[in-house]
Amino acid sequence: MTSRPGRRSNGEGSVYFDQHGQRWVATITTGDGRRHKRTAPSRKAAKLRLRALLDEQQKYGRISSPQATLAELMEAWRDKSLDAAKIAPSTRLNKLWAYGWIEQELGAVRLEQLTADRIETALASMATAGLGQESLIKIRSVLNQICRFGERRELLRRNPVGVVELPVGLDPSGEGRALSPCQAKTLLEASASHRLHGLWSTMLMLGLRPGEALALQWSAIDFEQSVLHVRRALRNGTNGLEITENLKTVRSRRSLQMPAPLVTALQDHRHAHDGERAHAMEAWSTEWPDLVFTTQFGTPINGSNLRRDFARLTESAGLGRWTPNELRHTAVSLLSAEGLALERIADIVGHTGTRMTAKVYRHVLTPSVDHAVGPMDALFGTLPSESTVE
Repeated sequence: MTSRPGRRSNGEGSVYFDQHGQRWVATITTGDGRRHKRTAPSRKAAKLRLRALLDEQQKYGRISSPQATLAELMEAWRDKSLDAAKIAPSTRLNKLWAYGWIEQELGAVRLEQLTADRIETALASMATAGLGQESLIKIRSVLNQICRFGERRELLRRNPVGVVELPVGLDPSGEGRALSPCQAKTLLEASASHRLHGLWSTMLMLGLRPGEALALQWSAIDFEQSVLHVRRALRNGTNGLEITENLKTVRSRRSLQMPAPLVTALQDHRHAHDGERAHAMEAWSTEWPDLVFTTQFGTPINGSNLRRDFARLTESAGLGRWTPNELRHTAVSLLSAEGLALERIADIVGHTGTRMTAKVYRHVLTPSVDHAVGPMDALFGTLPSESTVE
C-alpha cells in the first residue's frame, strides 16, 4: 500500500511514502497534466527533491527528464538540424565524424550531468586516443551546436560548452604523427597473423580513410590488374552503420594501383574471410555480402572498435598507442620521403589539392624514390604473407 497525502493543485507538488517500493517519493504535476517523480531514501531528502522540482518549474517553465541522455539530444539535433541543413557534403561528413566521437565518449551521459568538467574529461580521452588540437576544436564546435539546439528547445537547462577548455600540451598543427619506415615495417610484421592485416596494409600502403577502407567491397578490387577502386565510405547513419557513395571530396572517388605486398595481403585476407564465413554458417550476416573487412559475423566494423583494436595492436608491437587515421598520415609521409611529388600523393589519397597533403598529412621522415607502387614495394616487398605465419 502507498501512503499518499491529500490532493494538491497542479504545480504545488507532494511527498509520500511508497510502501511497495519502500522509498519516499516527491511528485509534481505540471500545467500540461504531466506528472514528474523523484525518489529519495528519506522524507527529508524527498522534500529537498520536491523543492528542486518546484524551483526548476518556476525557473525554466518545465521539468526535464532525469533519464534523458546526450545521445537522445544528439539524435534530435541530427534529425531536425543537421540532416535538414543545406551544406557541402564534405562539411556534413566532418560534422558526422565529430558526431561519432561525441556519441562514443559522451552519448550515455545524462543531460543533467553534462558539465564542463565531464566534457573536458572526454576531450582528454580523445587526445589520448591520438586526436590533435584542430580535431578537438572541431568536435567542441559540433558539441556546442548540439547543446545550443538543446538549450533553444528547452531540452537542456544550460549549455556548458562555452567554458570548456582543450587539454594542455596539444600539437597546434593537429593530427601530426606518422610511423617511420622502421616502425611501419614493425607494424606490418606484428599484424601478419592478425585477422585485419589486410585492412592495416590497405590503409598504410594506399592511404585510404578509415571509412573508405571499411566500406571496401570485393567487386571494387581487380586482382588481375592489381587495381583497387575507392567508390564508397562507411558512416554512422540515422539507423546505424551505412555505406554511402557520397564521399568526402570530389577527388575521393579514385582508382589506385596496388603494390605487390598489398595484393598478397588482400588475397590472403579473402581466403581467411571465406573461412570465417563458412565457420559462422547461419550466424553470418547476409546484409553485407560483398564487404571486404567485417566482424567475425560478416557485419561492418564500428569505428570505435576499429580504433580500439588498432591501439591494442600497436601497443603489443611496442609502438605505443596509434590510431587508424595515422596510417593515412604515414602513407603520405612515406611516399613523400621516397621522393614522390605532392601532386601525385594528393591524387593517391583523394585530396582536392596539395595544401592539405603538405600542411596536415606530410611529416618529415627519411629521403628516397619515384612513383606510388615502387616505394611501397621497396619498403614492404620482403614481408611474410599471412599464409606463411604459423
